[in-house]
Amino acid sequence: MKKLLPGLMFALIAVSASAQQPPEIPLFSKMTPGAPPQGWKPFSLASTKKNTDYTLVSEDGVVALRAMAHGSASAMEFKTQFDPHKFPMLSFRWKVAQGIPEANNADVNKEDSPLRLMIGFDGDTSKMAFKDKFASSLAQTASGQPLPYATLMYIWGNKVAPDSVTVSGRTSRIRMLALNVDDKGIGKWQSFTRNLVEDYKRVFAEEPGNVISIQLLTDTDNTGDDALAFYGDISVGPPR
Repeated sequence: MKKLLPGLMFALIAVSASAQQPPEIPLFSKMTPGAPPQGWKPFSLASTKKNTDYTLVSEDGVVALRAMAHGSASAMEFKTQFDPHKFPMLSFRWKVAQGIPEANNADVNKEDSPLRLMIGFDGDTSKMAFKDKFASSLAQTASGQPLPYATLMYIWGNKVAPDSVTVSGRTSRIRMLALNVDDKGIGKWQSFTRNLVEDYKRVFAEEPGNVISIQLLTDTDNTGDDALAFYGDISVGPPR
């Protein structure tokens, strides 16, 4: 029994160390232009919607995910599972080359965006209002999977104020935080580091559950316009 203890202790230490490691989100900068983005899967919002074109390209000397929308709306998704209290710091970068002047994130009929980084959170769905449960059911019918309990969207907003929070017109469980707005900053890379716990508590007024998904969405299905944008690397880390 004594001979087993050192090995057991080593295994426990290894498991403990592994549990402290932040989730690995596949980095676009480490991938090959033209190849499928490893670890990311296309996500269709509905069979009736055209798909946005997502392609790995070299942009300003770094590989990034290019999104081209032509009256379309589909996403790229990375499935994950981590506690945002342990790894709250979200870092990412993006760039818009062609925006959507006619979009309006406060108007459900014009609610398009050239860039969205969407964080899905787990939670007790029994607490959701009937309207939100119905919206989740509709999403499952259209896309094959229900909405997360809550979705925090970091967006490039249109006709909303910088740093403003907009509740989706379809469900209160999707809330949009505008980091860039309109045409200010178009053509230049924008870099951000956000605290997921603080942002979630600000927009939902509750503690977050585990993060279960990360999605990227460039959509122009409401306006019918074109958009061109780029997503850079995304990472999460411990508190600072």
